[in-house]
Amino acid sequence: MIRAVDRHRRVLQTGSMQRSSKEFRVACELVRNGVIGRIERVECSFGNPGVPCDLPAEPDEPGLDWNLWLGPAPLRPYHSVLSPRGIHDHFPNWRTYREYGGNVTDWGAHHIDIAQWGLGMDESGPVEVRPPDKPDAKRGGMLVFANGVPVIHKDGFGVHFVGADGKVKVNRGKFELIVRGEVVASSAREKTSCAAEVARAEKVLLADAKARLYDSKSHTDDFLARMKDRGKPIASEIVGGRTAICCNLLNLAYYHRQTIRWDPARLTLAPGSGDPAWLTRNYRSPWKV
Repeated sequence: MIRAVDRHRRVLQTGSMQRSSKEFRVACELVRNGVIGRIERVECSFGNPGVPCDLPAEPDEPGLDWNLWLGPAPLRPYHSVLSPRGIHDHFPNWRTYREYGGNVTDWGAHHIDIAQWGLGMDESGPVEVRPPDKPDAKRGGMLVFANGVPVIHKDGFGVHFVGADGKVKVNRGKFELIVRGEVVASSAREKTSCAAEVARAEKVLLADAKARLYDSKSHTDDFLARMKDRGKPIASEIVGGRTAICCNLLNLAYYHRQTIRWDPARLTLAPGSGDPAWLTRNYRSPWKV
């Protein structure tokens, strides 16, 4: 897709809308400007890796083209957990199952994307992916970058940058900055807001910042503007593609319980690492790549 967008001169915006929220941009600018010192690790909090789908068969949903809904995924009987009947007001739980997604490639994509942004790795990626130390653990997988910084899947704040001189924690509507043991800003304080604390941190510590990141006030407006000027949007195919690669690699480490070495320049497994078959799937006819 990354190659196809340029080849056909298209504009593509992925749904990493957190990049268009100020708390995430400021968090990454604090990291990129060295406010918390050398980055030691990043912790990202999201759900479990996918599990094989074992849902029983249910009567078909009238009017639903189930074969088309499944697409290239394996053929299996209909179940309303995967595609709810009628009008519904919840997030369908197909995301739990590895045939259709898995939380690492779902919610994890949002937070790993911010880790990539803060580390300046939008056009690169990890060189190694490690499974948890304990068998069957659902947390502890990590992406390791060439500079040695690990991005670790674990329960916590959302996205948590840990530096030699402090910490930046950010999530939707939540923000905290600690520098040399002092809480500089925190949305958890009484009689304040996330926006106010983010503005405080920006005013105090980023007034003369050398590193400034793409400032998008609205994810949809940014996409429409780039459609007009034909530039790259804030969450382009490169940004979204590199994040998706991180998520899929992390899933592979969980599924196969192996350390995987990755070549981010060539977008492929390093020689002698893993199985090339892991990088694709058995596409059900008529779907193919």
